[in-house]
Amino acid sequence: MTALDKYRKLEGLGLWSARVEDQRREVVVNFGDATLVISDSRSMQVLSHWSLPAVQRRNPRERPALYSPEGDGAEVLELDDDWLIDALEEVQRALAPPRRWRDRLGLKGYAGLALVVLLGVAMLFPPALERHTAAVLPWTTRHDIGKRLADDLLAQGAQVCNTAQGRAALDALHRQVLGQPADVRIMQGTPAPRVTGFPGGVYVIDARLLDAADSAEAIAGALLLAEARQRLGDPVRPVLAHIGLFQTLGLLTSGNVPTEALAGYAQDHVRQPAPLPEAAALLARFEALGLSSRGFADNPEPLDPDLGPLLPALRAGDPMAGEAPSRALLSDGQWVSLQNICAF
Repeated sequence: MTALDKYRKLEGLGLWSARVEDQRREVVVNFGDATLVISDSRSMQVLSHWSLPAVQRRNPRERPALYSPEGDGAEVLELDDDWLIDALEEVQRALAPPRRWRDRLGLKGYAGLALVVLLGVAMLFPPALERHTAAVLPWTTRHDIGKRLADDLLAQGAQVCNTAQGRAALDALHRQVLGQPADVRIMQGTPAPRVTGFPGGVYVIDARLLDAADSAEAIAGALLLAEARQRLGDPVRPVLAHIGLFQTLGLLTSGNVPTEALAGYAQDHVRQPAPLPEAAALLARFEALGLSSRGFADNPEPLDPDLGPLLPALRAGDPMAGEAPSRALLSDGQWVSLQNICAF
């Protein structure tokens, strides 16, 4: 071994005693084969052999240095020779077995590792929990959340429009347009003039669209746009992000979330700019229903504040190529009833 070979001929004087209480005697200290050899300074008779890896210092960073063999604190060797002390430490390091990684870390290393783990959990656990909760959430729970979000708009000052004839006309319209069970409401006083989708097939139509629309087909287009937006991602995921980690855990375990945890989400959701779907996907829905996309795209007033970039594609890609639909979605009387649904 390089370090041992370097110091094999090194020797120095020290003081040694077989027991702590005995008077120490002068000895000669030198290195053997992985041992520290202690000999009487006069007769050179070997008094003790210590295994070098097992030599322990009793008073680190103090002088003179005191050593004992591991497991036997009775023997004491006192050294005051800097060369011998430094050589003993270097040889011990060379002979020592490699430390395990967790021994090398030390207290600061463990603290840093723990911090990294905690940060990783903090970053990865909430999104993973949201994905899992959204994946296992039944439709009935989603629908309940959607209804409560729509109800929160009422708590913020909106009003539901619900005349009997208007409600019948609205039901007739959404049954023909939406390809899934839906709960469609018309409200006055929402934050933006658009159709907004919530989880569980709940849609809120801002009443201003009824004044701006030229036809039931234009309102149908706004509903199809809201439906296509729902398909861009799981609509319950942003709700879970809003209610936070602990409420999401509660929803996962109990199937319920407190109403106060949902407060404020609906208004923000209606108000914020909404992403637009691919034109091809939206045009495919118009085609499936036998509807012209021009009735929606050519309405004198845009029926969604973010619709602009999609209008050229809806006009150019009209699946009906400008032909009149084979039948109207609503009769004239139903359309008038729908327009007057807010006549309290």
